[in-house]
Amino acid sequence: MRRRGLTAALAITMGAGLAVLGTAAPAAAAPHYERAEVHQLGYTDSADPKTAFDAGGQVNLPIGARTAEDGTVHRSRVYATFDLDRFHGKRILGGTVAIRERDVADCSKRAIELWHTKAVNKTPSWHQAPDPLSKLDEILTNEYCPANITFDVSAAVQQAVAQDKPRVTFEIRVPEQYESDVSYGRKLYWYTAVSLNVQYNTVPELRDQHMYNGGRPCVEAQPYPHLGYFGNSLQALGVDGDEYDTRHLTYDFAVWPQDDAAARTEFAGRAGPAGYVGGGTVPDGVLVDGRTYAWQYRVGDGADTTAWSRTCYFVYDRTAPSAPVITSSNYPNADSGEMTPLGEPGEFTFSGGGNTDVAGFEYSWNMLGVPGCSYGGGDVGQLECPDPLEGSQIVRADVLGGSATVLLSPQRSAYNTLRVRAIDLAGNRSAEVTYEIFAPWQGAPVVSVVGAKPQWNEQVTLRFSPGEGISGTTEYEYRVDFGEPRTVTAAADGTATIQFLAGNEYGHNVTVRSHSANGWISHEVRWDLTFYPWPEVTSDVYDVWEPRGGPGVPGTFTFTRPAGPEWVGLKGYEYSFDGGESIFVAAGADGSASITWTPPASGYYNLEVYALRADGTRGDYSGYHSFIVA
Repeated sequence: MRRRGLTAALAITMGAGLAVLGTAAPAAAAPHYERAEVHQLGYTDSADPKTAFDAGGQVNLPIGARTAEDGTVHRSRVYATFDLDRFHGKRILGGTVAIRERDVADCSKRAIELWHTKAVNKTPSWHQAPDPLSKLDEILTNEYCPANITFDVSAAVQQAVAQDKPRVTFEIRVPEQYESDVSYGRKLYWYTAVSLNVQYNTVPELRDQHMYNGGRPCVEAQPYPHLGYFGNSLQALGVDGDEYDTRHLTYDFAVWPQDDAAARTEFAGRAGPAGYVGGGTVPDGVLVDGRTYAWQYRVGDGADTTAWSRTCYFVYDRTAPSAPVITSSNYPNADSGEMTPLGEPGEFTFSGGGNTDVAGFEYSWNMLGVPGCSYGGGDVGQLECPDPLEGSQIVRADVLGGSATVLLSPQRSAYNTLRVRAIDLAGNRSAEVTYEIFAPWQGAPVVSVVGAKPQWNEQVTLRFSPGEGISGTTEYEYRVDFGEPRTVTAAADGTATIQFLAGNEYGHNVTVRSHSANGWISHEVRWDLTFYPWPEVTSDVYDVWEPRGGPGVPGTFTFTRPAGPEWVGLKGYEYSFDGGESIFVAAGADGSASITWTPPASGYYNLEVYALRADGTRGDYSGYHSFIVA
C-alpha cells in the first residue's frame, strides 16, 4: 500500500469539541475538495471488549497497545464513519483520510494501517467490530514524529458513491503482528481527530433544448432557417451542479458545411452568468454566403467536458434582395397631378420581379424602421430575433419572387409618401423605393361638444361625425391624452359619442380617425380642451370684442373658478375695473359668482379678477376680460 502524505505535526491552539464535524468550503474551481461530515467517531478496547468508546471532550484516540497502571495491556482500534450523501451524483476523483499523532510510545517505530470495513451507524465494541473489506493504505516509516499523516482511500469512496451507499467506515489500527507491542502504540490528537477529504466534480450537462443561432431556435430538419447579420452568432446553455462551475463553464462550438464534414471548424466561446446561455462567434471567413451549415457545442468545467450536442442547421445569407416595384390600381402617382379618390382605400401591389430571393415586403407611410433583435431578452438570456416576415407592416409574397397586394389609406391630406423594401428569408432588406400620392383634405371626422362648454372635473361628451363626402362609417378609432387606442361603433347615421372625466387641470386632447366599411381610414384630427390657471370671465352683454351695450346699460359678469383640486371650496373672487378698487364677491356652491356692473361711459374697459382660496389667499394668476362699450 502507498502512503499518501506525511508531515511534521505543528502545535495548535486547544479548543473544545470535535473540529472534524465542520465541513470545508468547496474549492474555487473544478475539481473540488470538500470535507465529509463525520457520522461516527470512536475506538474499541480489548480490555473492555463489550464497550464502545465514542470520541468526545479532549480525549485523544488510542490505537495499538498500551499498558494501564494495573499492568493490563489494552489494544485499541479507531473507527470513523463519514456521510456521503452530498457526494452522490458526483464523479469522485480521490479521497484522503487525515490524522495527527499524539502521545507516541516510541518515535523510532511506526506501523499504521487503514482498512475499509462494512459501514456502521455507531461506534462498535471490540467484540462487535465490523467485518473488514480491504486494506487501503499503510505507513511503516518513522520520519517525523509526531506527524500529520494522510491515507489514500479513493477506491473505497468511489465504490461507496457508485453503489449509492450513504456512509463509508474506516478502521485505523496497528498491524496485527505489532498490535500487542506497546512500543508501537500511540494516540490520535482529539482536536483534529480523523477527517475525510473528498476530491470530486459534478460533470457538466448540456441543455441543448436551448440552442440558438442568429437569434433563432435550433432547427434539425428542413426547411432550415436563413440567417443574415447574426448568422455567425451561436448560443447554447450548459449547467453544472457545482455552483461556482456553472458561472465559469467553458464553451466550445463547432461549425461545418452540411456537405463537407471534414471542413469542421472548432472554436472557443464565452460563458454567460449562471443559468444563462454562453455564446460564440464564428471566426471571420468561415461562413460563405448561400451555403448550409451544421453546428454543435459542448461545455467543460476544468475537470470534465461533455460530449458534443445534437446538430442544428442553418443557411447563411448576407446578400440583400433586389428592390421591389410599386404599382396602384386606383391611386395615381402624385406626378400625374391627380388626387386620390376620397373615402376609398388605395390598392397597392408590391412585386419582386421574379427574383426568388424576395420573400416579402416591408412598407410604411413614415420612415421605415431598422430591424432589431433583443439582446438577453430570452428566458435564458439568449439573443431573440423576430421572424423577418412577421410584423404589422410586413406582407409575404405569394411565392418567392412574387407579389403582394395591400389596401392602405393616406395618413394625412396633401402629400403622402409610401416607402417599401423587399425582404428575403434571412431578413436582409433591399434598397428603399417610394410611391407618392396627393390626398384631398376632406374626409377627416368632425368633433363637437355635446351640451355646455366642458368644465374641469366634470364629464365631457364628444360627438364624432363623418367627414365631408364620407359614407359607410362603421367605427371611430380614438385616443384620449395620447393613451391606448380605443374604438367606438358608429350609429346608422355614422355618428358616435364618447365620454370622459375632465380631471386634468391643464386640459385634455382627443385624436380620432374614422373607419369605413370598404376599408378606408381617414387621416387623424385632434380636439383640444384647455383649462387655464386663472378664473374665467364671461358676460351676457359685454362678452365679445366689439362695441356692445352703452353707458347706463348694465351687464352681468360671471366668474368661474380655475381648474384644479385646490380650487374646490374656494372662498370667492376679488375684481376691479381698469385698475380701480378691488371688490370681493363670495362664490356660490358651484364655485362661481356673478356681479352686475353698469358702464359710466363708452370706450374700452378691462376687468381683472383673482380667485381666493378657502383660506383667503389669492391665486397666482388673474383672469382678464377686455370689452368695448358702445
